[in-house]
Amino acid sequence: MIKLILIASLFLMFNSSCNAQTNHNSSLNKNGIYAEVYLIRHDFSDGFVSINYERNVGKKNKTKIRVGIYPDFESTISIPFTVSRVTRPLSNHHFEYGLGAVFRVEHFIDPSGFTEKEWFYDVPAFMIPMMYRYQNKSGLYFRAGINLFVSWPTLLSPSISVGYQF
Repeated sequence: MIKLILIASLFLMFNSSCNAQTNHNSSLNKNGIYAEVYLIRHDFSDGFVSINYERNVGKKNKTKIRVGIYPDFESTISIPFTVSRVTRPLSNHHFEYGLGAVFRVEHFIDPSGFTEKEWFYDVPAFMIPMMYRYQNKSGLYFRAGINLFVSWPTLLSPSISVGYQF
């Protein structure tokens, strides 16, 4: 039984080392965590900072899927979700563009008792991020640009992000 496990382990190590040489994009890290500061506040949340997780997908690691949490620390939590693309993933300098939506959860108790509903859910905005991105293959990265929030009213919000890719 030990010999079978040893042979299987050697086979998997040999197979993975052969496949790793065929794709230069496989050296890029797949996960990232970043904090994004919005310089102009939106109507759907009083918060200024979102904490986000992103994942590189696809063969060339050009596509990123992001989900975050954007609290106002009072009654509302917004959850931004975007799918974006980066130019030249093997370079340090990128242009990032995408499309997404913001999902909002709000806790509200009506003092007049008109409604007994306490939790409200909606999609208050669609977002279009357009960012300059500086990142190495691993470690810290930096983003700066604008997020266009399409809602009522439509708003251009400059933002700055600092993150870590692993």
